[in-house]
Amino acid sequence: MKKQAVIAAFVLLSGSCIHAQKLTIENVHKVSLRNSDAIKEGTEVKGYYFFYVSDKLDRKTNEYTLQITDNNLKKLKDIKFVDSKDVYMLESSFNGTDLIFLIYNEDARTFEYQVYGADGKKKFVYNRELTKKEKRYLEMTYLANAGDDEQTYKGLYPIEGKGFISNMPSREDKDYTFQVDYFSSEKRKQWTFTPTEGAKKFIGDYLGTYNGTVYFEVLKFTGLMDGKPDSYLLGLDLETGKQKFEKPTDNAKYRFYPASMSVLNSGKAVIFGEYFDPNANIAKDKSLGFAFIGVDEKGTILSEKYCSWALDLGKYLDVSSKGKIDDFGYMFVHNIIQMSDGNVFAIGEGYKKVASALGIASKLLTRGGGLSAIKIKVTDMLLIKFDKDFSVKDAKIYDKNSNSVELQNGSEFVSAPLLGKLIKYTYGEFDYSYTQTNKDFSSFTVCYSDYVRGKDYKGGTFNSISYNEGKITTDKINTKSDATRSSVLPGTQGQVLILDYYRKDKRLDAHFEKLN
Repeated sequence: MKKQAVIAAFVLLSGSCIHAQKLTIENVHKVSLRNSDAIKEGTEVKGYYFFYVSDKLDRKTNEYTLQITDNNLKKLKDIKFVDSKDVYMLESSFNGTDLIFLIYNEDARTFEYQVYGADGKKKFVYNRELTKKEKRYLEMTYLANAGDDEQTYKGLYPIEGKGFISNMPSREDKDYTFQVDYFSSEKRKQWTFTPTEGAKKFIGDYLGTYNGTVYFEVLKFTGLMDGKPDSYLLGLDLETGKQKFEKPTDNAKYRFYPASMSVLNSGKAVIFGEYFDPNANIAKDKSLGFAFIGVDEKGTILSEKYCSWALDLGKYLDVSSKGKIDDFGYMFVHNIIQMSDGNVFAIGEGYKKVASALGIASKLLTRGGGLSAIKIKVTDMLLIKFDKDFSVKDAKIYDKNSNSVELQNGSEFVSAPLLGKLIKYTYGEFDYSYTQTNKDFSSFTVCYSDYVRGKDYKGGTFNSISYNEGKITTDKINTKSDATRSSVLPGTQGQVLILDYYRKDKRLDAHFEKLN
């Protein structure tokens, strides 16, 4: 009943007719376009929210507005509050019934997690006060660019109809670790889990939730230069936060490093990641291929499928045996989806290490420098098709304009898989935007950004790769405008929402564009 009430709150137009609805918000004194997003149930858009500075009351105080609309940009709710100018909205998430916003107050050293119902009514507020040590560590990691309007963060994850998981770097005495928090949206309830063990260094990566279990990959390092961290699959009880299991991901044949988790249409949970030689140093050595590992809520391995770069993908692409696709680089998998016909698709994007002239000059001029001697070149999109047993059936690269990412000093010693996660979650420099499927999983659309330098048009484009009735089609729209900044959000399948912010006019415009 609760979900039905939420769906009813976002009134949909009858039929499949799409009218070019528009929205203009005035008196937008400051906005970060990452603080506007679609409210989705699964991949279906139910509405939108926009968070911005609506007034500057004095030198230290701002008025903030959170505006919520339906999926046709009809305003449902305006929420206003007054707070310090040192307040930043870092992240948001929607779990099918409720919204959560993470608001950081730099001056007060607090995280405030505000939970709203889809009707815009505030339900709960969860607070976390940071120690000075925690704040310093977070400023080097998660909060490194808190004031950057274009920075991408990822630490909040929805648990459908139940609540939200927060995952952040943490500092406990001598341990560099991570902290997991759960915030219920059903009732006021939260728990915290922080692993510590003998001054080891931990990295925790949220994979997904399945049958009441929250899954993480945990890397344990003996030191900063440890190139062979131990990898574990960690399971936490969703209701209590208690540890259910911690199991090594290696086996007798391979070292396996999980990267993501998908629950397929069959109801089975599958963890995806790259696998290495048992003695490999992941900071230097390249992977042998990628693996699909089926697991249950107890962490028991139910199935294993290994696809090598040379033998499996090599049938369809020019691939070296070490995972480097010719001119493409390494593959970061953004999403894995299974269609109603049983076919499974992996949506990936390429990246490769190249020399950084800026980083090399920095090292020479400053005797070490703040930048790495290498940088990352983000390359093309890649779509891989598997059958229901994860045997590769096809693969195709979709060319796009490359872009470069300068890295911090020391990145020369970071493995390619970990660099992929940095590009995705810290630097936010991949061009992939999102994937949408229809209700019966007979079609999907992959959307990503690009930049064109042609005779007739020079500027940004928004591109799509669509699968329908077994056929793949592509499309793109031009997004260049005279706005100060622009971004693209998902609409109903077949359309996108373009956001344009005009700083001089203090105006935010939103309008829909069709994709073929």
